[in-house]
Amino acid sequence: MKKWLLGSLVCCFSCSGEEDLNVPGNLISTEKMIPIIVDLQILESHFQRLYQRPDLYKNALDSSSAVVFNEYGVTKESFDSSYTFYSKNTHVIYGIYEAALDSINFRLSQPGL
Repeated sequence: MKKWLLGSLVCCFSCSGEEDLNVPGNLISTEKMIPIIVDLQILESHFQRLYQRPDLYKNALDSSSAVVFNEYGVTKESFDSSYTFYSKNTHVIYGIYEAALDSINFRLSQPGL
């Protein structure tokens, strides 16, 4: 009886940790996501500083974001699906944003920028 109970508990715990990881076919690597997020954050910060209200700069931000996506050779759709995928794992998305923040802080610390 103890073996059966132990076996079922092991099975339950080992199966409960698995998630259905629907990896998108066009997944952008975390290394590529970081500079994209950096550029998008800087871009949004620029528009927010100029216009303060998102409804005033939404269209300009969308078209400017398209330039960023084009520069990195990705689409908005692949970025969105990759972002959604990475967001499901808090450690991964935290690491991406931590690296992005470090990159932004490094850029800000450089003289003449």
